Amino acid sequence: MVSKYFERKTETKEFIDGINEILNSLKNKKVIIYGAGEGYFELNKKYSFSKNLNITAIADKKFETKSENITGLKQILPKQIINEEFDKIIITNEQPKSVKNYLLNTLEINEDKIVQVFNEEFKEECINIIYLYKHNFPETVKKLQRKLRKKSVLLYGAGAFLELILKYFDISDLNVIGISDKKYEGHKLNETFHGYKVYAPSEIAELKPDYVIVTTKFYLSLIEDLYYSTLRKTGIKIKPLVQKSLFTLLREIWN
Repeated sequence: MVSKYFERKTETKEFIDGINEILNSLKNKKVIIYGAGEGYFELNKKYSFSKNLNITAIADKKFETKSENITGLKQILPKQIINEEFDKIIITNEQPKSVKNYLLNTLEINEDKIVQVFNEEFKEECINIIYLYKHNFPETVKKLQRKLRKKSVLLYGAGAFLELILKYFDISDLNVIGISDKKYEGHKLNETFHGYKVYAPSEIAELKPDYVIVTTKFYLSLIEDLYYSTLRKTGIKIKPLVQKSLFTLLREIWN
């Protein structure tokens, strides 16, 4: 079964456009596929690598102990890549960093011969999407949207974690009146973050939202600081966007 990251990522227009561009650029090239996991088989169903590319071999560590039912493709170990004739290597792994490092540093393959199917747009994109599903984020958002349907909401924390959430998840049913962050002290008039108007923390009390929703991955100390520095005397309620168990919160504190 492919991961939730795979499901989300491969549905995006950027991914679809990117993989079609890869296929077009590799016509008439000799290609080695690196990665024979479930992701490869799912991608092959949709994009027909075996029909659209001149694949000379497919490489994977697991061929050390077992072979896969991959019709017509030569199966090799990664270390055997250097014995093959190829123009490009396509990495199909969801997290390609370690594979690319191996190709560059161990096999000493030129970087211009390496193509990644998956490219992260945000820091630790794959890890964070899996993390959000682990904490039942889609269900949490639905519950929040139902609970806060008639309430005004200000999001707090305009970082890469929120950018990732806005790209891969739908929070449009929340009545978001803007986004606040310390970096917006002294912000420009009508400045926005992904279409939402931005505010400095010092402006929150005047805005009088019903809720401030904290949108960072790790939020306990931030919630405490925000409450005592800004919200304590306002009556504005504060919640995290990502709900976690007490055990998880305690573990994050001690780590």
